[in-house]
Amino acid sequence: MAPEPFVSIVVPTTGRVGYIRGMVKSVVRLDYPRDRFELILLSDVETPLLQRARELAQEGEVALQIIHDSVAAGEKRNRGVAIAQGGLIAFTDDDTILHENWLRAAVQHLAQNPDYVGVGGPNFTPREGLPFAKAVGRIFGSKFLFRFRYTAGHDKPREVDHNPTCNYILRREAIASVKFHPTLWPGEDVEFDIRLQQAGHRILYAPDVVVWHHRRSRPLAFLRQMFNYGVTRAQVTRMHPSSFDPRHYAFIGAFLVLIALYALAWQQPLPVAVPWLLPAALNTVYFGILGLAGLLVGAQTRSFKQAFYAPLVLFIQHFGYSLGLLIGLLRRP
Repeated sequence: MAPEPFVSIVVPTTGRVGYIRGMVKSVVRLDYPRDRFELILLSDVETPLLQRARELAQEGEVALQIIHDSVAAGEKRNRGVAIAQGGLIAFTDDDTILHENWLRAAVQHLAQNPDYVGVGGPNFTPREGLPFAKAVGRIFGSKFLFRFRYTAGHDKPREVDHNPTCNYILRREAIASVKFHPTLWPGEDVEFDIRLQQAGHRILYAPDVVVWHHRRSRPLAFLRQMFNYGVTRAQVTRMHPSSFDPRHYAFIGAFLVLIALYALAWQQPLPVAVPWLLPAALNTVYFGILGLAGLLVGAQTRSFKQAFYAPLVLFIQHFGYSLGLLIGLLRRP
């Protein structure tokens, strides 16, 4: 019987994320032969957290390499691949928890689907997350923003156009021929998948290739994340015009329409109420949808805190992402 393929798990990190200990512990628990995988951490600098990660890997008899270089996440992945021994490269983040069957399921799907160069799966929110973070996970798993299908789960494997690098296993030759953008961040995984498919490759989503991914647990941190997503989405669209998706601009369009309607209403004599009713009604409908989302999340989770946070999460998503998108479009390339 042929041995399982050798897999290199490549993880970019700053070295300062406390969740990295949980990630390494989940690597130790993987249901995969110890001599058939390795862990490669690419950090900015040496830290006590990395030292503890080294100790955990040693205790679990996991082969570990730690490389220090303060470069962007995409370039760290490129350098990790360059020193990796595996024919398969498994990417994840330093704030994930891997399902014990993560590697075995991914390897099986790639073996059964030779026409695909990569496979990913859902990334769920850990149960121990704070209420705001859990609300973020709930909304990410919904269709209220765009297409966060990679958090929602599906019954059967299917072809997709993107897998996030918190949960992405690829054949080495595909990465070697495409590579990640060396400076783009965040959004470098989106841009990578665009070029991967332009090169003729196909990627797969499988519901049993599972990780848990810690979310932003504070509104300001989440706003900053969504703003950065928007900025780099604009940059990616400029780099690859064919990737333009009008749904990304829905909130900006709606906002401009509302401003125009309010401006028209402002020019009307005060006794004329009708011009004010239309934009006010549209605003009421939007915030009503946010409130409905809160009720839905509350009913699903039986958590008042998640029900309270869900509308805020949605608004931050729409506002932060769209503001970042607008700023990114206005910036000179």
